[in-house]
Amino acid sequence: MAGSVERGDVLVVPISAMGLAGDGMATAPDGRKLFVRGGLPGEQVRATITELHANFARGQLEAVLEEAPERVAPPCSVFGRCGGCTFQHWSYGAELRHKRQRVASALTRIGGFQAPPVAPVVPAPDPYGYRAKASFAWAGTAGQLVLGFYEPGSHRVVPVGACAIQDPLVNDVLAAAGPAAAELGLAPFDEGRSTGLLRHLVVRASRRQRQSMAMLVAAAWDPRLEEWGRRLLARVPSLAGAAVNLNPDVTNRIEGPVTRIVAGDPVLHEEILGVPFRIAPDAFFQVNPVQVERLYTLALEGMGGGQVGVALDLYAGVGTLARLMAERAARVEAVEMNPAAVAEGQRNTAGWPVQFHAGAAEVVTGALIAQGLKPDVAVLDPPRSGVRPAVLEALRRAAPPRIVYVSCRPETLARDLQLLTASYELQSAQPVDMFPRSDHVEVVAVMTLTPGSEQG
Repeated sequence: MAGSVERGDVLVVPISAMGLAGDGMATAPDGRKLFVRGGLPGEQVRATITELHANFARGQLEAVLEEAPERVAPPCSVFGRCGGCTFQHWSYGAELRHKRQRVASALTRIGGFQAPPVAPVVPAPDPYGYRAKASFAWAGTAGQLVLGFYEPGSHRVVPVGACAIQDPLVNDVLAAAGPAAAELGLAPFDEGRSTGLLRHLVVRASRRQRQSMAMLVAAAWDPRLEEWGRRLLARVPSLAGAAVNLNPDVTNRIEGPVTRIVAGDPVLHEEILGVPFRIAPDAFFQVNPVQVERLYTLALEGMGGGQVGVALDLYAGVGTLARLMAERAARVEAVEMNPAAVAEGQRNTAGWPVQFHAGAAEVVTGALIAQGLKPDVAVLDPPRSGVRPAVLEALRRAAPPRIVYVSCRPETLARDLQLLTASYELQSAQPVDMFPRSDHVEVVAVMTLTPGSEQG
């Protein structure tokens, strides 16, 4: 009979699999799933029970008694405390195999696909130094400022002097931003007391320019923030510009609605597949410029061979895919909710047959299709939360011959594709490792219209 488990119990358990959040998964004596952060499949570990829930428990790793052959030494001194990485202690090959299995499992378990056509993951050339954007949190006091990442499951900031997965240009800005703010007496924002100013530091880097941009997210405007931008620009040779974003709300959302440039250039310039793009400090843009070329090449191939008539680009961002799609389509209808991204998207696609529509995808898509839009292909690149059912229903009515879904979360991808299976067949699912050393994986899935479903 299964034994009882109490909080504080110390258990010796084998790690059988990797959980979705990068925690090793074992089975507690009472049959519950036990998640142990830092444990790897194939290891025997000692863990102390810290949380008990109805169907699972969590344990604190105390010791690895038998190491898996795939365990490696993490290069970062704060790995395990900082929430920026998940798999620095695992070989890259093992990480890639896990990510492919995660995609296949989600499509089977959630999507109901039998033997889904999941290809091996497209690996990154280098699992370190790849990120072209980072968001750091401020902490400490006006005299002793700290920048870093949140400890997993908390708002405690782990100080980070340099991050191993960031482009070196990002780390250059990180090193100078804190001292420049401390000299001006700027204080971090205190959520509990609603005092202070500094909330986050968002840094972008351009592979094409080898330049960076810094955006300080503040709770309110203060004239010293402009001086902060000027000082930073003077100290970091690669910095093209500095901006301040105002977010007065107590929220988990990093950025607020208002951004102003305080020094230097207002945008960065990047190049994807030979096409130049402008990137505003508060606009969405893919953070791995090397892997995004592979990702977008797969998405373009998913449109099918030859030219198409009308392409629909949902969640278009700053128009990266729309601009690339315009070389293969007579017309591209792009839908994006963020006004700043729409403005940049219009600039990025100027001179090409791309029409931007500002608004939520679930509203605009239905309206366009009700007005008679019949796309030959629809390309979706939604956030982690996936696609609203209203969008999928509108696509089902329009019945484009091909749907290309670019996903950053296999579980929501599987959920959404399942809603299309009455009219569509899954042709391929190609994972791409956009975020090495994390538990995230991108997927390009291609669905084709089932014969006889042309009328939706």
